[in-house]
Parts: sequence; C-alpha cells; structure tokens
Amino acid sequence: MTKRASAHAYRNVYRTLLPGAAAVLTAVTLAACSSGSSSGTPGTGTPGTGTAAAGSSSAAASGAGITLSEAQEIASSGSTPGTAFCGTKPITLGIEDGFGINAWSQESMAAVRSEAAKCPNVKTIVEIGGGSLQTAISQINSMVAQGANAIVVIPDFGQAELPAIKAATGAGVKVVPWGADPGGVPGQDYVSYVDWNSADAGTLWANWMVKELGGKGNVVMTGGPAGNPVTAAQLKSIVAVFAQNPGMHLLTGNTSWAVTNWDPSQAQQTAASLLAKFPTINGIISDYGTDALAETRAFAAAGRALVPIATLEANGLGCLYQQKSAAAGSTFQLATISSRNWLGRIAARKAIAAAAGVPDNEPSTFNLPLIENSAGGPKPVCSASAPADYYNSNQISAADLAKYGKA
Repeated sequence: MTKRASAHAYRNVYRTLLPGAAAVLTAVTLAACSSGSSSGTPGTGTPGTGTAAAGSSSAAASGAGITLSEAQEIASSGSTPGTAFCGTKPITLGIEDGFGINAWSQESMAAVRSEAAKCPNVKTIVEIGGGSLQTAISQINSMVAQGANAIVVIPDFGQAELPAIKAATGAGVKVVPWGADPGGVPGQDYVSYVDWNSADAGTLWANWMVKELGGKGNVVMTGGPAGNPVTAAQLKSIVAVFAQNPGMHLLTGNTSWAVTNWDPSQAQQTAASLLAKFPTINGIISDYGTDALAETRAFAAAGRALVPIATLEANGLGCLYQQKSAAAGSTFQLATISSRNWLGRIAARKAIAAAAGVPDNEPSTFNLPLIENSAGGPKPVCSASAPADYYNSNQISAADLAKYGKA
C-alpha cells in the first residue's frame, strides 16, 4: 500500500468510527478560513464559525477564529486549510520538545512547524531537550529571553517544567503545552493543554486485552521514563480495569512499568529481560508503537511466539501483522490508537492565535478510538513504501517530515 493509499485507508477508518465524517470533512474545509478567498470574492463569514469576512484588517478584528468539534478534528487529523489563526502581527513562536530524539518526536515537530509555516507573520525558534530536564527548562527560559511571543512545548518531565512554563506566562508569553501534562491550571498558568485523554487510552487497551485473552493472562506494560505523566495515567487505568478482572495479572506491577525511555533499542533490551524473568507472558501493553515493534524482535530472538499487543500505531507493526497473520496458528493480534502527533497542529494554532489575539475554540482534550483492531476491525495498515517508524494517521507528507521533522 502506498502512503497515499494508506492515508485514504485511515480516512476510511475515521468514517467508520465517526458516522457522517464525510460531512464533517466538508465542515472542516469551511471552518478556519482566512479573511480572504483565493478568488478574491468576498466571503459571508459568521463570527464564531471560524470563517471571516473578506477585507478585514485582521482576523481578530472580524471576530474570526477556529471552532471545530472533536469529531471534526479526529476525522481530519487536526488539519485545516485556513490561516485565520495566524492573525497579522509579527509573532515569534518558540517550539520545544523535552525529548526530541526519536521518530515520534520528529513527527510531532513536523506537525507543529508545518502548521506554523502557514503563517507568513510567524518566525520560529526550535529547540529539543534531548531527554534532559535542565536542558528543557533552560531552553524555555532562553526562548523567552529571545523574544518569543508564544511557545509550544512538550513537557516530558511533567510538573518539573511547570515553574518555567509559569514564568514564561508571567512574562506575557502565550504557552501551550501538549503531549505530556505539566499540571497547573489551564487559562492561568498557560493558555491550554492539548492532548489525548491518556487515561482513556489505558482503559481502551486494557479492555481490549481482557477480551483478547478471555479475561485470563499475564501482561507486561512498557513505557517511557520513570514517573512520566503519560505512562502513569495509562497505568492507573489499566490497573483499574484489571482489578475488575481477577484473572488478569500485570507482571510489571501496579505502581510502575518496564522503562524503555521511548528508545526502541532500550525497549528491545527491556523486553528481553522480561522474557528471561517471566516464563509466561500472554500480552504486551506499550505506550509507543515503535517500542512495541522493537519488543517483537526480542520475542523472535528468544524463540517465543508473538502475543497480543495493545499500543500506539506504527507502520512496521501493521506490516508485521500482515506478514504474521498469514501464518497458521499465529497468536499475534494487534490493537492501536493513533500516535496523535497531529495534535501538534492544534497546539500550534492555539499558541499563535492567542499571541495574535484571534479566538480559538477548538477542543483541547481528545478521546481517541482504536484505529486498528485485528480482532474486530479495522485491520492494521501497512504502507509498504514508508519506514517502520512512520505513523500513517498523522497524514504528514514525507516532504514535510524531511523539512520540519528536526530542529
């Protein structure tokens, strides 16, 4: 399947999950329009709908902005054709990723930067923390010192980064954290926090695993750095689901997980250690699809049959499933949620709009569905022309990934 075909496949998934999504996509096209049309014909925009009247001196002056529903955002992977969020005044946007060294971070960076690139009035400062808390904090402070009007940040270290975020807000910078919860109070300590419902993801994965294993089995959970808020929220939900199903056992414990640091090479080593420690592992829950793919290699190296996996999407996982599903007696089943890097588009719009004085009424938190479910459909997707660590649902082109995916 080509990348283009893969993108169409995911749009069809969303249409299946969200009835009427074809109409939704039409609505998305109409929403968030800029103040003028390409033909120069005056528009009839209505304040609050995301469309603006032509001839306005600024989107803010006309009451233009963005108003999209959760269903619309999910159906379009956060994409909109408009630029009303840009406003007109010069803006310096700081973009900081506390981790920034894996494929997930690269697609996240590409989502934010490509959206900001729509705005001719916006210049960017791009930094990656490399997995260091002190570096991440220093970079946030540096962007403020360099005159950033807005900052989009993935605070991988959670509340430890909140003081720096609050300081930036106190300096008048419009900060939008996304992808990892910094704590604090949205609307006070920062503009808003954009993310999926991480706890809900844990519930989806756990319920799928319970069903797949018939309510009885030994499961391991792998995740990011110790204490990170993303994995922690998922684990809490998984523990709650398993508590209602006494036949389910979380071998890695109810208060922690097997740490991978979201590094595939470490994930493979972690999985190898788990396989050596536990003679019976019936399922894997992982909060990073590329880690999960690496963990399957550990199973192969140990001569162990693949087990059901619940995780985030990764193209390589879809391809592996298609390869393995043809084999008789295969126990490999797969359920994934969108890798959600496309939420960076929304975070970018919110930060820029806040600095520009433009309304942005998009939702901030999303309950994302399973987009692949080998046990009940839709079947896992394999884009043969794309790398294993490509995430199809983001609908980020190879060109944009190459141009915007690194600092």
